[in-house]
Amino acid sequence: MNAAMRKTGALLAKDIVDLFKNPTMLVVCLMPVAFMALYTFMIGDATSDAGITAEQQAAANPIIDQFMLGSSLCMTIGMVCTMTVLYGIAEEKEKRTLRTLMLANVGASQIVVAKSVVALIASTAVNAICFFVAGGEPPMLGTYLALGVLGSLPIILFSLVLGLACRDQMTAGVYSVPVLLLTLVPMFGMSNESIEKVGHYLPTGGIYDLMGMAIEGNMNLQDALIPLAVTAVWIVAGAVVFSLLFKRLARDN
Repeated sequence: MNAAMRKTGALLAKDIVDLFKNPTMLVVCLMPVAFMALYTFMIGDATSDAGITAEQQAAANPIIDQFMLGSSLCMTIGMVCTMTVLYGIAEEKEKRTLRTLMLANVGASQIVVAKSVVALIASTAVNAICFFVAGGEPPMLGTYLALGVLGSLPIILFSLVLGLACRDQMTAGVYSVPVLLLTLVPMFGMSNESIEKVGHYLPTGGIYDLMGMAIEGNMNLQDALIPLAVTAVWIVAGAVVFSLLFKRLARDN
């Protein structure tokens, strides 16, 4: 047990270093922050040019806050979690690092745990930065980060499966596109009613809705039950797919 923990800890340290060494993963971690800064500037500029009253601004603030913080969660989960897992595994396959680790008696489960923890750490750190860039209120930070971790779980599970299936970083880029698109759908719900209805039931739809409830101050169990159930279903689905395909895919190509 101690040996397994030491190996996992060593892998975790290695993966964190690799995250900063890989330009693609580093840029991906910065992209949600850049988008939030851009959105903050654009919305602030549009609000000032609209000439609305203070009452109208106060009524619009919860909607704007849900869009900003909800979009931040969706982008960070979709970009950071997906890319750090997919590109991390693909890079090690290209460099034959996985083969070396297996020959060094490192288990596939230890590699998977390390990749998952790094993805969670990276997404949580990026979420925290995005929260303040988007103008979030400090008392909301704990709820915001908790929703980020919850929403990251199904995406990490599906990304692990795709990462183990891909052969190189080019393939990882192709596989990451559908996952990224699915995570971003809820943030476009304001523009189209059909998209909004579909977005409620996608992997990040539940946490987007929960973020809105938290901002409005009405996150009670009855209202939060459906978004929580949606998120739980996606986590279970990801766990089932991962458990079914893990032994088949957990080998170096």
